[in-house]
Amino acid sequence: MTTNRTDGSVQPTPNGGKRAVEGKLVIVVVALAILTFLGILSETSLNIAYSTLMTEFSISASVVQWLTTGYLLLLSVSIPTSPFLVRTFSTKTLFVTAVAIFTAGTLLGAVAASFPMLLAARLVMALGTGISLPLLTNIILEKAPLEQRGMMLGLVSLVTCAAPAIGPVYGGVVMEYLDWHWIFYAMLPFLVLSFALGVATVPDIRKGEQGYISVPSLLVVALGLSGLIVAVSFYSEWNGDWRFWATLAASVVLLALFAVAQLKMEHPLIEVRVFSYPGFSLGMLILIMSSGGVLGLNFMLPILLQRGFGQTSMVAALILLPGAVIGAVSAPLIGSALKNHFPPKFIICGFLGVSVMDAVMMAFGGQIEWVVAVSYALFMAASGFVLVPDQTHALNQLPARMNADGSAAMNTIQQLAGAIGTAVASTLITEASAANMAQGMSQSEAYLRAFPSSMTVLLGVGLAGVVLAALMFRFSTRRAPELVEV
Repeated sequence: MTTNRTDGSVQPTPNGGKRAVEGKLVIVVVALAILTFLGILSETSLNIAYSTLMTEFSISASVVQWLTTGYLLLLSVSIPTSPFLVRTFSTKTLFVTAVAIFTAGTLLGAVAASFPMLLAARLVMALGTGISLPLLTNIILEKAPLEQRGMMLGLVSLVTCAAPAIGPVYGGVVMEYLDWHWIFYAMLPFLVLSFALGVATVPDIRKGEQGYISVPSLLVVALGLSGLIVAVSFYSEWNGDWRFWATLAASVVLLALFAVAQLKMEHPLIEVRVFSYPGFSLGMLILIMSSGGVLGLNFMLPILLQRGFGQTSMVAALILLPGAVIGAVSAPLIGSALKNHFPPKFIICGFLGVSVMDAVMMAFGGQIEWVVAVSYALFMAASGFVLVPDQTHALNQLPARMNADGSAAMNTIQQLAGAIGTAVASTLITEASAANMAQGMSQSEAYLRAFPSSMTVLLGVGLAGVVLAALMFRFSTRRAPELVEV
């Protein structure tokens, strides 16, 4: 890396042209990542409590799932407002607002006496995360040295990937010794820590740009994203009938209309021209495959271990814990290595590893329990070579003026990928196991045989990812020209 003098000559920077990340920025990232961590933790730990909540509130599984579906839905809808928020309000104001909203939702969940109160709490928490998540990415894009972006995004992944690992165990312990309200009570000290760390360190990243928001555009994209999530979430319950296809078609039409409208607007809600950069668009397709595959497998494995192998929820969580920890720890390590390597090389290796582990689980996962634990750990290690390099490389394809728009698009797509991946996995294993039980199999045998057939789709996703990663060498650059630091 070099810096330009005022006379146009080039002067080397210290340390071989590589600037270190300020300790203050690391504190800012941790403060904001705590909110995302708690949002995911509450989701994964509440999954353990679903059975109890269904009994306590006399509700069905299709109703209780809205604690997850509703959270992802509102999170996806709120993120597109982030470019307007980042350009209009001071960064510290947005941080304090995000913490305040998330804390209000957490308190509401802690004292919830009915399902509507609990659902409202989750929706309020989603609004807080909807502010903090894109804000976190934007701060990294604006303040981290270019060659250190991978490491910083890896740090975020370390924090957020730890939540799925800890969530089921945390939820199991709370349900064993306390009750589900304490899932929320125990989060409050961490919110205080987040506020204390961030309020003194969050920098202002505004550049004097005017923020604009189009309410009609926001409504259209909200309806489009909501319809898409509802369609994939209820595919199994609707048996793929006309309701699914009508909802899916309507959501696609709305999103297409939104994109066309943004191209014609002087001040769009989101600059959809970010997708005119091939490297960024390829990165978003890879993000859908990677995030959807990981979350889909994370949904199926606890079911396999509990209903197939007969393990308790606590034991199932402990079996999967090493893999989740490996996935979390590998993220910052791989992110740090990106400054010396072209990210698509990592992505290809990651997808190859993921595909091999998918094949192993497809062949032996429904027969040998320890294979599940080992294969999952290696699967998560391989996934670490995909997610952070892909996010870093995709965002590096955009000019600096599109940082806020790229961040909003990426975070929205990642939430959609999670919802779609979970819904597809649910449909695959539910329908396959139901078909097996209809043939007279026991529940245990039905799920053990349903798992390999369900893994066929995930294997196809992994192999498709290898192809897309190979295309990145041709249709992306090592960094966009406008990103070269001055």
